[in-house]
Amino acid sequence: MSQHLFIVSREQADLYSYLAREFSGEPDVRVILDRRQGERRQGNGHAGQFTERRQSERRASDETRHQLSSVGYAFVRLV
Repeated sequence: MSQHLFIVSREQADLYSYLAREFSGEPDVRVILDRRQGERRQGNGHAGQFTERRQSERRASDETRHQLSSVGYAFVRLV
């Protein structure tokens, strides 16, 4: 069974409340508030540079970021 995720912009608290209420009875749908605040990685002490330790990018895709900023939410299907 696939799952669905609504990620709602923190500036859209009313939309978050509405979607959370509407989908509260759907076991395969989650509604979450976007908690990201920007880049959290810090430099390694050499003029603000950092060494990349991640094997892959875990943050939202460019499309998801675009949807959050333009529409106020993103809908993601998790397989």
